[in-house]
Amino acid sequence: MITKRHLGYAFIAVGLLVIAGVLAANFIGARDAGFGPLQLIGLAGGAGLIGMAIPLIRLGNRPA
Repeated sequence: MITKRHLGYAFIAVGLLVIAGVLAANFIGARDAGFGPLQLIGLAGGAGLIGMAIPLIRLGNRPA
């Protein structure tokens, strides 16, 4: 059975993968222009997933 804590950890993992993917795409592209608007949306989405996961971890072992 999946608990809210498991779901929170899964959201954190996905958020970290999104942030790592955005940073890797910027590194591979090697642009001097910095981050574009879609990359900023990706970073905000990854941070939002991580922010959404923290309360789920605190709820503990209740079923999801």
